Amino acid sequence: MPEITHNRVFNHVAVSVTDVDATVAWYSKVFGFKLLGKITHIKRSEAPDGAIFSIYPENLNEVKLAYMATGNGVGFEIFEFIDPKPEPQESFAYHKTGFFHVCVTDPDPDALADKVVAEGGKRIGVTVNPAAKTAAGQPVKCLYTADPWGHVVEILDVSFEWLGCRTAY
Repeated sequence: MPEITHNRVFNHVAVSVTDVDATVAWYSKVFGFKLLGKITHIKRSEAPDGAIFSIYPENLNEVKLAYMATGNGVGFEIFEFIDPKPEPQESFAYHKTGFFHVCVTDPDPDALADKVVAEGGKRIGVTVNPAAKTAAGQPVKCLYTADPWGHVVEILDVSFEWLGCRTAY
């Protein structure tokens, strides 16, 4: 009998930022993500046996960390590496391998994109219809935005499972 592989769920996505407090405030206001607990500030000098210092290289000395929850329970971790300071990445580096965006679902992507822009983010490209029309005959809406720090967030008005079997890319 063939082995069955469990279809696992995403637990969380993590992002490195230069200001954890501002990022938590922005994602709370724009996307409604909820801060779980409080922002944690960890220093190797105060907690040398902290779990994080067993995971990251020995040159990590200080970090701030926040855990947020999305509307469907997927976590959004925010790291502010303080010592050493992180190096900025190229925004929307689609031409390089690795993760380059996350996606949220919203019934009105254009309105949410307007909110992203009003709160210091930006649009990337234009709204597109990547799939056949919905059962109600409406075009699917998809667009890309970036938060004020350059992290790319796609906004889609249907679930990924619905879109996955109907894409017209």
